[in-house]
Amino acid sequence: MKKLLLTLSLSMFIIAANAQKGNWYVGGNLGFSSSQSKIESGNTETKAGKTTSWSVSPEVGTFLTNQIQLGVAFTLTGSKFESQQNINFESKNNSYGGTVYSRYFFGKEAFKPFIGLNASYLSGKSESRTGGTVNSEITTSTLGVNANAGFGYALSKRVTALGSFGFLGFESFTRKPNDNTKNTTNTFGFDANSLGNRFTIGFYYTL
Repeated sequence: MKKLLLTLSLSMFIIAANAQKGNWYVGGNLGFSSSQSKIESGNTETKAGKTTSWSVSPEVGTFLTNQIQLGVAFTLTGSKFESQQNINFESKNNSYGGTVYSRYFFGKEAFKPFIGLNASYLSGKSESRTGGTVNSEITTSTLGVNANAGFGYALSKRVTALGSFGFLGFESFTRKPNDNTKNTTNTFGFDANSLGNRFTIGFYYTL
């Protein structure tokens, strides 16, 4: 089976390179991916299915002091799988939620390490259909808390790079199918990946 994958992601932030009390910033993330699966049998190649997914995460925050940053991000995500074989099957997943975070920066130079804390909640719904008939509906909810550390580096007066990684986290994931059953999984530990990628890096620009 072959799989072709197209991924597009965009991150943009507006933030003061030299953070001061009362400064506000806005930003966010956009993501899109599309994959196509194909099946090869001898000299024949047929399409198996197509998957598309997207995400939007606008963000806003402020500096309560010269060292303490407080922000909130809202998240919308969606994905869809379409079978391209004889069976008219498709599945959809959509979720929405938000994250509140705070960071404490050390130092007054261009390079500023920080420690932070994130808390997030995400609510979602999955649905599968065959020939227009609903096969299953599942609702999910995810609650996460994550301690992280990282750095901010002022590349210029207007551009700052910021990198972070999560090192300790808790996640509670609840899955509720349409048969009224309920499954909850709690995860706690070091290197927990409860709030996104273990390591992220972005660039900040001040107008």
